[in-house]
Amino acid sequence: MIRGLYTAASGMLAQTKVMDVLANNLANVNTVGYKKDVVVLSSFPNFETIREGGDNVPPDRKVGRIEYGVLIDTFHTVFEEGPLMETTGKLDFAIDGNGFFVVNTPQGERYTRDGAFTMNADGYLVTKDGYLVLGENGPIRLSQGDVSVDENGNIINNGQLVDRLRIVDFDNYDALKKQGDNLFYLDNAVNTQIIPATGRIKQGFLEGSNVNSVKEMVNMISVMRNYESNQKVVTAFDETLGKAVNEVGRV
Repeated sequence: MIRGLYTAASGMLAQTKVMDVLANNLANVNTVGYKKDVVVLSSFPNFETIREGGDNVPPDRKVGRIEYGVLIDTFHTVFEEGPLMETTGKLDFAIDGNGFFVVNTPQGERYTRDGAFTMNADGYLVTKDGYLVLGENGPIRLSQGDVSVDENGNIINNGQLVDRLRIVDFDNYDALKKQGDNLFYLDNAVNTQIIPATGRIKQGFLEGSNVNSVKEMVNMISVMRNYESNQKVVTAFDETLGKAVNEVGRV
């Protein structure tokens, strides 16, 4: 009976974490280049149940296996491309296909699909958080005037080729972990290789979030129902234990 309480409680805790992830996805439904997260659940390790004494005991005393509920196995990021939205902004860029922009941060190089760039006071191309956007030759410095970028990422500033946007891709996206500020970093514990990006640059466009708000709301309702079901199980076990202690024990 106590085991049943723990099993139901583990389900409630897991659904709480799932709800947190869904809420974060919905909060970023309008975030440029945002990639949604999903929660992968797994069961606790199951254990062999052994019978001690009584009739018809199997020779090895084993009568089956029992599980102790569920737990959060991992958080997985879905890298499905979001819709492209036209902005006409000269410093707005979207990657149509696979690939990531490379930016320089105090923690080192980071990767993003958010191409809403601006120019800082020194003329460098930066993210909305002020991180330098990298080209093939390092930070990209521009001057006032006309800026155009072709599908290969070549930057033409006032008729002169300045640099080429550095776009990279990976053969294993499981190595990409979220840092915050819409940035990803490489998890060195996961084997991956940097490979040429196949995506094309579209100037004057931004990639929208890949969160489907309707699906996330439906998932939220399902999670709430699952949570309520586990809550009812906990209540039932609690009432049964109360009777066992207060009534059966009295007899």
